[in-house]
Amino acid sequence: MSTDAPESAIPAPPGRPAGARRRRRARTLMATIAAVAVLLCAAVGGVGWYFAGVATEVDHTAEYPFTIEDASDGTVTLPREPETERPGTWALVWKHGGRALLGPVVGGGEDHVVRKVESVSHGTLVKGAAAGIDHWVYSGDPHSALGLDFKDVTYPSKLGAMPAWLLPGSSPKNTWVIAVHGRNADKAETFRAMRTVHGLGLPMLSIAYRNDVGAPKSRDHKNHLGDTEWNDVASAVSYARANGATGVVLYGWSMGGAMVMTTLRHDPSFVRGVVLDSPVMDWNATLDKQGDARHLPPFVTSLAKTVLERRIGIDLKDYDQRRYAPKLRTPTLLFTTADDATVANGPAFTFARTAPPGMVTHITAQGDHTEAWNVDPSAYETALRAFLAKVR
Repeated sequence: MSTDAPESAIPAPPGRPAGARRRRRARTLMATIAAVAVLLCAAVGGVGWYFAGVATEVDHTAEYPFTIEDASDGTVTLPREPETERPGTWALVWKHGGRALLGPVVGGGEDHVVRKVESVSHGTLVKGAAAGIDHWVYSGDPHSALGLDFKDVTYPSKLGAMPAWLLPGSSPKNTWVIAVHGRNADKAETFRAMRTVHGLGLPMLSIAYRNDVGAPKSRDHKNHLGDTEWNDVASAVSYARANGATGVVLYGWSMGGAMVMTTLRHDPSFVRGVVLDSPVMDWNATLDKQGDARHLPPFVTSLAKTVLERRIGIDLKDYDQRRYAPKLRTPTLLFTTADDATVANGPAFTFARTAPPGMVTHITAQGDHTEAWNVDPSAYETALRAFLAKVR
């Protein structure tokens, strides 16, 4: 039998028990994770809020993304970009109101392109000026731009008197063409169709709508992607009807196409035909495209769309026109462009394919957003003329 006393346990150091220390470290870790999660959510939410704000922003400022490298002997040298080298009919615009009609490419190198200058309507071309390509081509009003007679008129709307250009045509008792420009654009976007419409003797009403320059503002001064703006198109239809129109053709560019389609869905009875140029046929798909262009993860874009819907009270699903294609009963002329970097045109293809046979005439072209006319004015005008002659 041993007489050794049992060894005493080593006393614990003073302070908190080991278990308490572990629990404290765990709580600290969880608090840190929670803080990081909150910051991450705030950052993601901030990006979503910003993206939604971009979509609803009203902005009519001009952009001049490049610099004129040289200008002499009836030519201009520009940085080589898809928009500066593309064949077709374009205007070159530069700061302080300069504008020139560009001709074909006549030279260049790897980094620059030389184009002929057909005419200079405003200003003087100078090396070093900040400039941009204008696919609307013309500026001013229908008379100064195209030599066409017109009247400045206003049509009544829910927000007040809206300005418009009225090209009278051969008689007011006729089918009117109501032209609706796109988001953050103005009536000048409709210039490219005017000669064709005028040549057929049809009156044309090119409208401004809420939040345009010189037009009444909405309460929140926000762009609602056509969800409220379509009411102004409906008001323009009522104006045409009250002034002798026997029917209307609704003609929309970009977001104007979404507005036209919503107007048609609410009341197709007075609409003889529809013309759509690079239309937004599904806002979800277009916002996804815009999110991809900004390298946003899909979940951020999805969050931004949710924020957008809540901010302006829109249901984006209502603007998927593919859902309504099988019920289409109004002849439609549809232009899309292969290089559209602004609007997702896949839904337009689906719309044309799923509409009743013969109801949609779909013209595909090269070029970027709303540039089908620019790349081939003759082909565009031939298709437009044939369509309007059929539905008038």
